Amino acid sequence: MPASVLVIALDAAEITLLEQWSLGGELPTLAKLTANGTKVKLSNTLDTLPDALWPELYTGISGYRLGQYFHQSQIHIGEAYLRQYRPEEMELEKHYWSVASRAGKRVAVIDQALTPAAPGINGIQLVGWGVHNPRFGYHSVPAELCREIQAQYGRHPVFKSDVYRQTRRGYNRLLDDLLEGNERRAKLLVDLLNRESWDLFTCMLSESHCVGHLFWHFHDPTHKEYKPEAPKRFKEALLLVYKSLDATVAQLIEAVGLQANIMVLTTHGMGPFRGGYQLLPEVLVQLGLSSDQGKARNSVLRRMQMKMRDQVPLRWVAPLQQLGRHKVIRKLLSPFGGMIFPLESPNTRAAWIPNNGIGAIRLNLKGREPFGCVKPGAEADALIAELKSELSALCDPTTHQPIVERTFTPEEAFGPDYHPNLPDLMVKFRTDLGRLDACYSERIGLVRTPARNARVPRSGDHTAKSCLWMMGPNIEKGIRAADARVIDIAPTILHLLDVPLPANIDGHPLCQG
Repeated sequence: MPASVLVIALDAAEITLLEQWSLGGELPTLAKLTANGTKVKLSNTLDTLPDALWPELYTGISGYRLGQYFHQSQIHIGEAYLRQYRPEEMELEKHYWSVASRAGKRVAVIDQALTPAAPGINGIQLVGWGVHNPRFGYHSVPAELCREIQAQYGRHPVFKSDVYRQTRRGYNRLLDDLLEGNERRAKLLVDLLNRESWDLFTCMLSESHCVGHLFWHFHDPTHKEYKPEAPKRFKEALLLVYKSLDATVAQLIEAVGLQANIMVLTTHGMGPFRGGYQLLPEVLVQLGLSSDQGKARNSVLRRMQMKMRDQVPLRWVAPLQQLGRHKVIRKLLSPFGGMIFPLESPNTRAAWIPNNGIGAIRLNLKGREPFGCVKPGAEADALIAELKSELSALCDPTTHQPIVERTFTPEEAFGPDYHPNLPDLMVKFRTDLGRLDACYSERIGLVRTPARNARVPRSGDHTAKSCLWMMGPNIEKGIRAADARVIDIAPTILHLLDVPLPANIDGHPLCQG
């Protein structure tokens, strides 16, 4: 048998569409899994720390304890700037395939999102061949596997979906490349699967992630940018890609046979891009909490920088961030609240930090931040209360409805046992008002920052919907686990492999066999 446990992740595939098209006959493999196995809806981290989903999925440990919530650009305790997580900081030994490997299991780990290769793996690991966000480059264990794959299959045609031009030709090319990439991926996965008898074969299919971000406005008639006259092929792009993925899942299941324990999951979902969180940097400036202390809120330089920021292509962001750390540039930008990393100024009291679809704010706390100016205790508590009040007052300038659904601290969300890297305040924006490109309040006036711009060309964004299908000799048919979570995936896999669960794991197995 090519694998004892087969795990297939459909990256950011929207469950409502999968269910609709399974019932309609377009996705026969998922329909069979639903009929012959068990289907479990999973809760995830998308409403608090969206990208903590990945370490939770891989480790079974709560993301708020690990402190990894935006791998590509997040704050780290003792630092005042944003940077990517380094491999040595990611506790790769806690990933379920590393735990299984140490237990003597033979594992194949293919294209998992936002993680580099784990050292000393008992098997193979391929990183960055065809993932949505290739943050850790292209490499493998063993190293020669990359060279072999390159010679036989080449690379996935889509390196970064966001760089394709938003023209008819660009969209056609992206869709062609996604379909070609999945066909190439299917052959590669079946090849790797059949090379030996694996205890665990785990892979991720990323094409659903890319097509959802870039083609959602063609699919959704309620979208602000939907065009009835758009080519039919663009309107059906999600269906075409999902059908292709369904066929890949079928090939993998056929290769392992029905004696394997099979898990197919959607990591999270996809829907229209709403935004809101991109308004926070300017809101904090208008509240007088940035490096200018409210003295240059409406300066010409500030307005010029805001206008330029919306026009900067994605490929320029990282170099400009590095330039922004130069001492001279920081000195020039600080007086008008335009610092790339506001926490590098002792005048900043609070700064926006990225947290994917949920807004996040970090206080410049004394004793914690290198340039801290806010005293812990009563002063910090008063600032949090002020922020909550002012954020709750933000309204849509057209409808005059409040745009913030709720604000919450990490202690309110998770209790006292949270990692110090976490934001001090998180902001969940409403999703029922359409795209949030502007806000207004009596104190800050009008703030306008388009959600979709040169850096963010996407029309689709993530939803908090995850799902798992399971089928196999150790999985009871028809069980619907109550209160199941993404965090339960890793312990379920280890349980099926008969590997003891690590002592610090938070999730629980979803099957008893």
